[in-house]
Amino acid sequence: MIKIQRFVILPIIMILISLACGGANPSQESTLQAISNQVSLTGTAAALEKEQSNTADQSASATQTALALMGPALTATAEAAYGPILAELPKYGVDPTSGQMAWVHPPVSLEVEGFMNFDYVNHFISTLAQDFVISADITWDAIGSESSCGFAIRSDGNEDAMDTYLATISRVASGHFIFLTIAKGEAVTGQDIYAKGRDPVFDWQNNATNNLTVVGRGNRFWVYTNGTLIGEIDPSAPPVLVLPPEPQRTPGMSDAEFMLEQASYEQEVALVRAEYNARLNALKNADTTFDRGFMAMVALSRAGKKATCQFENAWLWLIE
Repeated sequence: MIKIQRFVILPIIMILISLACGGANPSQESTLQAISNQVSLTGTAAALEKEQSNTADQSASATQTALALMGPALTATAEAAYGPILAELPKYGVDPTSGQMAWVHPPVSLEVEGFMNFDYVNHFISTLAQDFVISADITWDAIGSESSCGFAIRSDGNEDAMDTYLATISRVASGHFIFLTIAKGEAVTGQDIYAKGRDPVFDWQNNATNNLTVVGRGNRFWVYTNGTLIGEIDPSAPPVLVLPPEPQRTPGMSDAEFMLEQASYEQEVALVRAEYNARLNALKNADTTFDRGFMAMVALSRAGKKATCQFENAWLWLIE
């Protein structure tokens, strides 16, 4: 089975683990709420203070602004800041009058490398989401890396045996969306969607920027790249083997360049087949339904060299 490993442990997550594992044996829902409350009072404040002292003034200012805007009632300042986001919600099938803004995140970046490792960050980690819209503009630096950037969704915060969904995009195969259901730290099922032929403006080149937006309602997720709906996800469905499109030789491409494209394609096919077989075996006895949990930006490394994911204009809307 393929095990997802978090290789950098943040102080906040250590708080989550100690709370989740200690004391009596409450229900999952009450445990999540207790974790959320405790992080709000301790870990989040400490992490934000450290972040503001170690980052540029612009990032610190953005964090403070986001905190000032959070709350059930939108002030005039909040309306001005949230206006463009509220205007976007209808194109994702979401009523902007039925819900509230959870957070608007300052720019952050993550680095990741190795086999099935990931790292994540959220300055507002105490927020719990059930039905939601999460969005970010993502820029990657990922030459020679089987890596992807996106979101951790409805995580239970258990570092050692995490339940979560991972929704990420990569530059592999001219644009690749990967959805993984992680149960007790194991990737048990998932779905691959290739942007080529679905999103005409998806830019798979290195250092390119694409928008990823995921809408979650109950046990279904709708995935948008650059405003285009590219697929619907059932996180409990058995994995389907979907191979990447074969490379096409373009005019002016040299033999060496085409051979490199073919080699990259064959490597990706081998990796997809291995992941598919591992998911089939892992799914048999796994719980794949996670109704509520924490949200974060995530960088996922499947194999290869170090990669960087830059997140800008990230926000989370809670649907009511």
